[in-house]
This record gives sequence, structure tokens and C-alpha cells, in this order.
Amino acid sequence: MAEALAAPVEFGPEKMTLSTELLKALTAGDVVRLEQLMSGEGRPQADGHVAINVVNGGVASPPRAGASCLLGVTCNGNTALHLAASRGHAKLSELLCEKAPSLVATRNRGLDTPLHCAAKAGHREVVACLLSAMRSGGEETVAALRARNCLGATALYEAVRYRHAGLVDLLMTEAPELSSFTTEDGFSPLYLAASIDSLEMVKAIVRPALDGTPSPASYSGPEGRTALHAATVATREIAQEMTREILKWEPQGPAWLTKVDSSGRTPLHLAIMFELLDVIDLLLDDPTSDKLARTSDYRGLFPIHTAAMVGSTRIIDKLVEKCPDYYEMVDDQGRNFLHCAVEHNQETVVRHICQNYTSALLNAMDFDGNTPFHLAVKYRFPRIVTILLQTVIVETGITNKDGHTARDLALRGLVPGRLYYPMDPLWIVHHFLHWSGASVAADPPVLVDNVVPTDSEEETSNEDFYDTKGGTIGSVLIATVAFAAAFTVPGGFIADDRPSAGTAILAKRFAFRVFVVSDTMAFVCSVVATSFLIFGGTREIPRNRRLMYSSMAPGWVSMGAVSMITAFAFGFDLVLGKANRGLIVFVYLACLFTVACSSSVWVATDLVGLVMAVQRRTGWRGLFNIHRRPWNLMHSPVAMYLHWPLLLLLIAATFVVAIALNIALPNY
Repeated sequence: MAEALAAPVEFGPEKMTLSTELLKALTAGDVVRLEQLMSGEGRPQADGHVAINVVNGGVASPPRAGASCLLGVTCNGNTALHLAASRGHAKLSELLCEKAPSLVATRNRGLDTPLHCAAKAGHREVVACLLSAMRSGGEETVAALRARNCLGATALYEAVRYRHAGLVDLLMTEAPELSSFTTEDGFSPLYLAASIDSLEMVKAIVRPALDGTPSPASYSGPEGRTALHAATVATREIAQEMTREILKWEPQGPAWLTKVDSSGRTPLHLAIMFELLDVIDLLLDDPTSDKLARTSDYRGLFPIHTAAMVGSTRIIDKLVEKCPDYYEMVDDQGRNFLHCAVEHNQETVVRHICQNYTSALLNAMDFDGNTPFHLAVKYRFPRIVTILLQTVIVETGITNKDGHTARDLALRGLVPGRLYYPMDPLWIVHHFLHWSGASVAADPPVLVDNVVPTDSEEETSNEDFYDTKGGTIGSVLIATVAFAAAFTVPGGFIADDRPSAGTAILAKRFAFRVFVVSDTMAFVCSVVATSFLIFGGTREIPRNRRLMYSSMAPGWVSMGAVSMITAFAFGFDLVLGKANRGLIVFVYLACLFTVACSSSVWVATDLVGLVMAVQRRTGWRGLFNIHRRPWNLMHSPVAMYLHWPLLLLLIAATFVVAIALNIALPNY
């Protein structure tokens, strides 16, 4: 019966244009002029008769005497009542309802009734007038109250859409049944109110009637979601209050806690995705929260998996309290929430789990036999690999279903003959595993060989090497600038007719000494880098040597660039002189910031964590890579990664000293 009442009902007068004078009176809301126009017309003629067609066969009563002038429409199908209602003319609307009651049920080309127009515009008095006329009319006008326009929306839905909370309150008092109708896309007024963060309208829709009857509102939304789904992801300030209002709605509200959308997600899943802790506490305080915390979506992901993906340790701890068997919760791929945290690169969660949870979780395998450590290596997350290596109970020698350990995965990711720069994540992970003594189960691939390839082999293998032209150009440019700066020193030289002729005038200044040292380092480092790059691109040199030279070159180019920045800063200090001390400090700070930015990429590898991981796994001998091969220091963690931060720290300390001297002892 409700569907029949909600079905579109065809109302509307025959196409007869409203007169210009009438349009002016309706637009201006001139009741006196409208009455004059109506009284001057007399009874309607036969050709002015209006037929009101209703789907269920009902026929509206004809207009009263003097009202035939109101039976026309605009080009958009709006009647006189549509125009008066949309403009908020309450007295005019009341007069029209009295003179032509059938207009209450008419529709325009968009299937809007006058009630729709008044609801969109937010005119409360007009809506109250129209509701009274509809209730006092026949069956066809009552059906018009429930009518839906071309968008499938009732008047209540339009009031919610346009955020007229007062009208929603009035409509829920006079016609609460409108809240049970949805659009063709499945949007209910309650879902729309929750999705646009209107707490006031949500309260009005779920409020029981004066006689205590529960609200008949529909809770449905698109893709199977309910109004509770929308409330849990509302604006953080009102999400908790809106969720509480819906849960207080008896008997429907509490039943929505375990309702799932088309993806199988409950409101708790969505609240966790948006990290709304207050809403999560409210949901977990419900008596049915144990079932809620154990409800997985259609991919098998439990709420604790979602919490791990978003990186919230507080939510994880709350869910663990509800689910003591958390380590048994796996998705359709056999992954526990630590697997998910690793896959989404959530370092904080991984560290929290390593510090507070059992080895049953840390070494668990998914359906492919991969442990979280396998996944960290597979996805090349150096910091997570370091965190797991620091946790001694994490087993590094477990094999997956293909018989591969984590180190096997790292080795198989390396392309034979390809140049890997020191900060390449795969290259870093490979070295981490090597230094920590991780085992290899399968035969590793051959990365390099000592055989000089033939011309045909060389042509096919050239694509395995990165182009070194860019690095060569950069290193040569640094060497050229450093060479030129050495013979055009700032401050100039002592004249020939003076003692110590030909020497630098500012040679005894601290800034000059630092300038000379940094310029020398820039020149030497860039020349060494250029030599390595040239050797790395020479075909006659064995491929393993070429790979070694090419891999060493980027570090030397980087040190040359940083040294050139240092030389620039101190050279500028000598040029600006005592009169520009503030400007000199600015130059130092800008160059110090540049050096700090270049060091951030090294800090990103978590060098402290690397040292701790290697020390815990292999002892202090592992830091110098002598736990297997004595005197293999060149490929140790200290040689490959720690020298660079120490150099940057030394340069930064030099900048700080220079700033202090420039302020305290400007002549030093």
C-alpha cells in the first residue's frame, strides 16, 4: 500500500498560459490584486475546465467560482500555487488553496508539487498551509503529499537536501510517514541527514511521535549502507553525538550495529578507517560489541586488520581487549593484522606489536607461507625490516611455500648487472639482511661475473646499467667550479710591492681556512667520482669492476656537492665583510638547511635501528662485517652508511661555529 501511495501520480491542468497581470500579482505576492483579477472574471467558461488525472482513478473537485484564471501554467508547468509557494507568499498560498483546492495536487514538468517547491525554498508557513489543505482534501491530495518528483524525492527529502531543519521538524510532526520513502538510488531522508552532518535533522527524523510511536523512518543508503554507517564517518565534532542519537532509536537503532554494506563493512569498520576514537568507544561499549569486533568484511578483514592498516595502535589495543584470540583472526589470504600493517608500511604499528605481542603473531605465515618479515622484504620497506630485525624472536630463516627465505626474496629482486645506488630500498634491504646474518635457502642469482663480455653480449647488457652521463657531467662541473675558485679566492691577493706578495689577503681568517678545505674536498671528491664513472662505462673493464666503480661514484659526487655548498657559504662570508653580519648569518642558515635536507635521506634509513639490529643479531663484529670474513671493512655498515652522517654532522658543526664566531668575534 505504501508503494502505491508513493508511486508518481500524474497531476496537472491542461496547458493554458497564465496571464501577464496574474504572473505579476503572484510574483509580488499581491493578494488584493489577485482578488481583483479573480472577481472580474466571473464563472469559468467551458473551455477553461481543468481535468485532474490521478493514477488510481480519482478526480479532483473543480475550481470554485472566479478561479478559472488560476488554471493556467508557465512554460515550465508551474501553476499559480507553485509560484506563490516557491516565493514564500503564505497569505497568497492560503487564498489559492481556498479558491482552487485542486492546485495543491498539481505537478510541474519536474513532477514537483507546490509542497516540493515550498520545501526547497524553506518557507515554513507555506508548508504548514499546504499540509493543512492536503489533509483536508480528498484521497488524491493525500496521495500528492507522498508524491515524489523526477529525482524520486519527497518533500521531506528536499527539505533535508536543502538543509531546512525547521521544515524537517514540521514535516516529521505533520507527516512522519514521508521519512519511510527513499529515492530510486536508495537514499533515505535519514541517511542524507547523517551524510551531510546535520545532527538537528537526524534528531528530528528519529524522534518518536507525541503518542510514543517510534519513528517510521527508513535507514537505507546507497551500496547497502545504513544511516549508522553515515553517522560514524561524519565530521569529528558531531559524529559521536549523531551515532548516539541513532543508537537510542528503539528498536531499530541498536540492530544496525551489525548491518553490513555491499563490501561487508560494519559501522565499526568505517569508524576505524577514519580513526574516530570517540565513536569507536561508543560502539564498543554496546552489549553486542563482542560480535561487532569479530565481524569481518567480504575480504575477511576484521576491524583489527583495518586498525593496523590505518596505523592506530590505540584502536588495536581496544580491539585486543575485546578479542583475546586476536592472533587467530586472519583474512581470506591468511594474513593477521601484522601482515596488513607491514603491507601498508605502518612502522608505528609494527614497532608496537614487536614490543607488546607474542611470537605467534610475529612469525605467523599467510596462505602463501609468507611471514610479516617476508612481506617487509618483498615490499622493500627498510625501516620495517630494521624494526623486525631488532626483535630477536622474529625468525629470519623461515621458508615460504616456494622454499624461499626473506633473504632469497631480496636476492631475487636484484637484477644481474644493474647499477644500484646506495639509497635504493632494495639495495639497503639486501645489505641489512647480509649484515644481520639472515640465511639463504635457495641458490642465489648470479649478480656479477669476472668475464669480459663479447661485443654482442655487451650490447644486450648495456640496458642493465644506468646512464652515467648525467653523473659525469655533474661531477665535472663541480670539479671545474672548485678549480676556478681556488685561483680566484675571495678578498683578492696582496700586491707585489707589499710583503708576502701574491698571497691571499684574508688567509688568516677562520672562514678562509674553511673555504680552502671545503673547496679542496669538492675538487678531490668530484675528480674521484669522474674517474669512477669513466671506469664504470669502459667496456674493456670486467663487469663486476664496472659495477663496483659505478656504485661508488654517487657517494663521491654527493660529498663533492656538499663540500661545494660549504665553500660557497664561507666564500660569501669573506666577500660580504663586517657590514653585512645579518646577511652572512642568513647565508649560513640557508646552506645549513640544504645540508640538513641532504642528510635526511640517510636518517630515513634509521641508522640507529640498523646498528641495534646488526648488533643484536651478530654482535659488534657484525658492524664491521668481520663475523664471517676478517678485514672486510669496506662493505661493512660502518663504512657504507655511517661515514656519511658523520661528515654531514661535521659540516653542520662547522656552520654553527662560524655563526657563533661571526656574532661574537667578527674579526676572527
